[in-house]
Amino acid sequence: MKVRVGDLAVGRAGDKGDVLDLTLVAVDQAAYERLVHFLDVPTLERLLAAAVPGPVQRHLLPGLKALKFVLPQALPGGVYASLRPGLHWQKAAIWLLLDLCIDGETVCLPSQIEERL
Repeated sequence: MKVRVGDLAVGRAGDKGDVLDLTLVAVDQAAYERLVHFLDVPTLERLLAAAVPGPVQRHLLPGLKALKFVLPQALPGGVYASLRPGLHWQKAAIWLLLDLCIDGETVCLPSQIEERL
């Protein structure tokens, strides 16, 4: 069964210097467990590589049912000097996570699901 990450969680994004912070808060415990299972570091690095190159750090916050992803090299030079489009690029970046789809045992971008149909 296909499900959008955005149906399992809400998201928040922020930046500090060249660090991008993306946080997902699950709607319930079952959604949190599903997100923890599917959204690991290698998966996110692979799926976000074209838009957000560099390492991804994952922090689990089970008491809040939240996953925090820190991308320390996402905004080279900081938000004002970065070549990423627009000053609010980090706000669009959270949609990269929310639009991911969990399809069976894989996580993919919406365009990848369409290709597999």
